[in-house]
Amino acid sequence: MEIKVILNAVKKAFLDFKEAFTISKNSDQLFEVFSSSLKESLGDYQTVYDYAWGKDSVNIDGVTKGYMPKKGDTVIMDISVGKNGVWCDVCRTFFIGEVSKEQRKTFELIKKSLRTGHLSLRAGVKASDIYNAVNAVYKKEGKTLVHHAGHKIGTEPLMQPQFLSDNDNLVEEGQLYTIESGLYEKYGIRLENNYLVTKEGAEDLFEELLPLKIEEYILK
Repeated sequence: MEIKVILNAVKKAFLDFKEAFTISKNSDQLFEVFSSSLKESLGDYQTVYDYAWGKDSVNIDGVTKGYMPKKGDTVIMDISVGKNGVWCDVCRTFFIGEVSKEQRKTFELIKKSLRTGHLSLRAGVKASDIYNAVNAVYKKEGKTLVHHAGHKIGTEPLMQPQFLSDNDNLVEEGQLYTIESGLYEKYGIRLENNYLVTKEGAEDLFEELLPLKIEEYILK
């Protein structure tokens, strides 16, 4: 399945990015490592991405250029990669040097919301049901998900339906979707996995490749 080939290449690129990190390399140099890894694995490919460092991470989207790492920063890497007409869309957040108690608490809350969205993802449910399931985790903490909770992927990096509170379109069996969740307060943290909807529910295609253990995302 082409999507799994692409996701494995993205996994390797994330790991190469982490391995190449030093405090003396700027954001551009480190993204070049990521891009070169994808090129090595896939040959020609297409990509769309958010790559936000430090204070830019609260802006939800965008690309930070020429930024020097600072201890305590978060780095959002939301990466869509396409090859042969098939696209993935995944996100991981990295932490520079250390993880504060507050950042850890936020990461775990986002992870919980992602898990809740996964359990709700199955054929026949409304897009709004997925958003509401993800956002319910935040509402218990007095917070709100300020963007969609995921969307369909396939021949494009972002397809309809998007999981929004007012979208009544239905999830379809055999199609690929993302669950995407994040908070943007003093810093931004976002996580996103890809799923194949089956008769039984939804198969997570990315978690087993890059498990959501926060210690794995600390750059030193």
